[in-house]
Amino acid sequence: MELTSIINFFFILFVFAVIPGPATFAVLSTSTRYSLIASLLLAAGVTVGDLIYTSAVLFSFSLFEEILSPIFFYIKIVGAIYIAYLGLSLIFKKPKKFKEQKIKKNLWIQFSLGFFLCLSNPKPMVFYFLVFPQFIDLNNVTLKSSLIIMSVITLTIFFTLAMFGFLGQFIKKYLLKDKSLKLFNVISGVLFLIVSFYLLKS
Repeated sequence: MELTSIINFFFILFVFAVIPGPATFAVLSTSTRYSLIASLLLAAGVTVGDLIYTSAVLFSFSLFEEILSPIFFYIKIVGAIYIAYLGLSLIFKKPKKFKEQKIKKNLWIQFSLGFFLCLSNPKPMVFYFLVFPQFIDLNNVTLKSSLIIMSVITLTIFFTLAMFGFLGQFIKKYLLKDKSLKLFNVISGVLFLIVSFYLLKS
């Protein structure tokens, strides 16, 4: 791939990643509700999920689609139910001060949540399937071009989602007061319910 193609691919991917959707909502809510580290792990999980879709398109799209398509529906249902559960838990949860809001479970659960969230939403694979032919011949994929594309995707998706993680920290530090915690719990819960609905609808 030429440098101009890499730059163009980066900008297209950045626009795709920065548009509000399930991943951005989840990262923003996780950062504001819990911690920056938790949101970055969630972002990393989404990024790994994107790389799986990338590999499917680059190397074996037809085979990958044939194997996973039958279980996409069940992945989506389970993911949507779990995310809806998180949302309802936030809505009905008694508000505490932010410094007391810690994840008692292993932080790596956030990575799994991000990974699961990505796999339950097949739209990234559709996006890559439509965009990749503009930059690479899918019938003649080389190791070099594959590594370049996967590197650009890794950096762009992760750091774009990380921006929302830092935005969540800014909101928590400067825009929220103790009196607004209940309201923010409800808003965060509603965002998770929107993500759940989005997954079921897609």
